[in-house]
Amino acid sequence: MSQPFRAFESKLFEALWTEQSGVCALCGEPMLRNRFEAPHATIWAKQRVTVDHIIPRSKGGSDAAENLQLAHARCNKIKGNRL
Repeated sequence: MSQPFRAFESKLFEALWTEQSGVCALCGEPMLRNRFEAPHATIWAKQRVTVDHIIPRSKGGSDAAENLQLAHARCNKIKGNRL
């Protein structure tokens, strides 16, 4: 499946992006804001911004803003449903 060219935009996204200074909450590396910042589509697929639940929903976590953080797609996938 193709990846979107840009990270989704919302007030929550903007607040999280600002709070985290554009840095992945899991690995601490800078995140790409859109596809055109990546030198190749495969890099965008791994480094695109995703929303991570700090306490996973499968472990009783909520969708509240306090339980959300931004992370690279790859980092989020590696974390899975762990705390």
